[in-house]
Amino acid sequence: MSTHATHWNDTATCPFCGGELSDPGAGFVDHIGVNPECEIEFDNWRYNVADDLGGTWSG
Repeated sequence: MSTHATHWNDTATCPFCGGELSDPGAGFVDHIGVNPECEIEFDNWRYNVADDLGGTWSG
């Protein structure tokens, strides 16, 4: 699990690697689909926030 904090200040870039995204929504999904390190970081982030959001988010 990642121990660094990630702050997503620019939705045109990946919050994990800083790579440029074609789109903040679908482009991010495409990006993590071809960048395993970013996908792992995203999965870790999602796991960490899941309890904070409870049943309000199906992510």
